Amino acid sequence: MFFRIGSIRFPPASRLSGGSRSRDLERIELDLARDRHARAAMEAYADSCEAELPWLSEVLRQSRFGRPEKLTNCSSTVLRAFVLAQSRAAIQADYAHAAWEHVRVQLVAVLAGLPQPGAHETPDGDYGSEDHKDRTRTEPR
Repeated sequence: MFFRIGSIRFPPASRLSGGSRSRDLERIELDLARDRHARAAMEAYADSCEAELPWLSEVLRQSRFGRPEKLTNCSSTVLRAFVLAQSRAAIQADYAHAAWEHVRVQLVAVLAGLPQPGAHETPDGDYGSEDHKDRTRTEPR
């Protein structure tokens, strides 16, 4: 089914009749080529079905619309989960607001695709910056 600009098409077997709107749609078709929200929905679906249907998750991720230039099409979902985690942490006695805010700033930068200054991550998760390695190396005392 192709989409036309300015029109909404519902499948013939849907429970929608004419102008009435029901929340019980049986089928929704998404336009992955032109709708960034559809690509986010496909990414979320791939994440959701990964444990039970790994083959489907892999197929969705390997489609030409499943590989975004940025880390995720669902940045708002990631940030919503972070805010929820931060609000739960805030009621704990050892909550450190400054640390959580630092993590929030870094998370927003990662989601925006901004590189981390001074560190270049290698595929094995190690950081290529010698300066970073020197700061994190544990010296015997």
